[in-house]
Amino acid sequence: MKKIPYGISDFKRLKTENYFFIDKTHYIAKLENSSNYLMFLRPRRFGKSLFIAILEAYYDIGFKDEFEAIFKDTYILNNKTKEASSYMVLRFDFSAIDIYDVKESFKYDLQVTLRSFVDKYNLDIEFGTDNPISMFRDIFIYTLKHKLNLYILIDEYDNFANRLFLNNRDDYLNIVTKKTAPFKQFFTTLKAGASGNNAPIKRMFITGVTPMTMYDVTSGFNIGKNISLDSQFHNMIGLDNKELDNALKEFKIENKVNKELLKEWYNSYIFSEEVSQPIYNTDMILYFIDEFLLHQKLPKEMIDINVRSDYSKLRSIIYTNKKLNGNFKTLQTLIGGENISISNLIQDFSALNLHKEENFKSFMFYLGLVTIIDRQLKLNLKIPNETVKRIDIDFLTNALELEKVFEINTSKLSNLLADFALHGDINVFKYLAQMIKENTGIRDYIYTEQTIKSMYLAYLSLTPFYIIKSEEELNKGFADIFLKPFNPYVKYVGLVEFKFIKREKKQPPQTKIDNLIQEAKKQLNSYQQDELVQNYLKDELKLQKVIIVFWGWEMIYCQLAN
Repeated sequence: MKKIPYGISDFKRLKTENYFFIDKTHYIAKLENSSNYLMFLRPRRFGKSLFIAILEAYYDIGFKDEFEAIFKDTYILNNKTKEASSYMVLRFDFSAIDIYDVKESFKYDLQVTLRSFVDKYNLDIEFGTDNPISMFRDIFIYTLKHKLNLYILIDEYDNFANRLFLNNRDDYLNIVTKKTAPFKQFFTTLKAGASGNNAPIKRMFITGVTPMTMYDVTSGFNIGKNISLDSQFHNMIGLDNKELDNALKEFKIENKVNKELLKEWYNSYIFSEEVSQPIYNTDMILYFIDEFLLHQKLPKEMIDINVRSDYSKLRSIIYTNKKLNGNFKTLQTLIGGENISISNLIQDFSALNLHKEENFKSFMFYLGLVTIIDRQLKLNLKIPNETVKRIDIDFLTNALELEKVFEINTSKLSNLLADFALHGDINVFKYLAQMIKENTGIRDYIYTEQTIKSMYLAYLSLTPFYIIKSEEELNKGFADIFLKPFNPYVKYVGLVEFKFIKREKKQPPQTKIDNLIQEAKKQLNSYQQDELVQNYLKDELKLQKVIIVFWGWEMIYCQLAN
């Protein structure tokens, strides 16, 4: 059995040390025919660094003697392009820049990379200064004089810039956006090296997560082509259904793992309007396989802690001046089970303009926190899977707690949800309502049924007993909340229907409340007939149907449906 390449981005090692590999080398020719200068954006941990390593091994003259050994059993071995093994490759990786001493760290990283490049190819270059820009020029002059081909690879171009922006926006301005900013000078130098007759930089491939740093540095990738939304490169990294099947078969677990579960947690990413088949996150699948093989059962934690930590500081973008902003409302809408829409994804926006709704929605798309559903005049976006939903929920709950808008005893909440799971006790729903009523700061953010639902979905999802589904399609209807068991000891399935009455001075008449209750009962009885729910009942689980009525921020009814 091959080894699992979890966390491996060294292509040579992967291919020569018997690691499992999904061949994506047929994209190389497509890239060559697209443009000489390319930018490709994907969320963190999708496999960008490994693909950069594939390009390096393919084009670098330094790997020419090892080419067949490295590319054995790949498409490209028997379909080589004319440019294979014909470049000196200058590769940058900005993931290790120290954001607490960023100016010196960035300068040092460039110096080390440029000197290593000269040593690697044994070039007769003596740098007259330690200024990276001058060192670049010396390399350009040398390559022009000797008619050498230079390929620039930049992995995670915006990694440290994104961390810097989230940590200290003044530092971001100084390092990235000002005319004298080192990062801006770096890209200005690259542009000069790719300009004019016999330009020393013949090709360039840049990976990152969002386009905003490139916009702040250059007002857009104006020397090349951004192929991130191009349908022909949709599956250049990530796994489609066939590739997932091959991975499960390779590790002999295809009959042990429910693919629907993997789809629910790791799938549904669509990065182009012209594509219908979603892809899986590479890291998430490899993490799952690694954990499953180790324990021969489902992981206790379905989310790789490394994925969760990648997004931990993003909560800062949903509040400004110590107040939750419009981005928070967008997040509430998504967690509440609704989609969001946008005229078009913005490909050029500044980090300093994330408060604008269209920019924030696009930012979430590039981070992988929402994905494309379809276009109906506007482009519709949704949370792709359970993993991302829980990351989004982390944003919401952390922001509320940090700003002391909503504080709750999560230990008590977990115990109450356990009581529901084991005994069908509905006090967990009453407790959440009590906390909403007592935390007066949250009232400004309770204005629709969806916002109430988002609070319940967020906090019920903090415990591991259930997958909390919103707007789950059941028997041609859509359940407000479906508590889907995700623990072998759970004895109760839950269906919750919310009704919301806008807050006014006078309490609503009892007849209105009774009508809403009857409507909820009818809906819940219909959901109960769905095959999915019936299968749980056949497995001897019990069903609790809960009706909840809110009058603004106050619960006025919470009972089991007969």
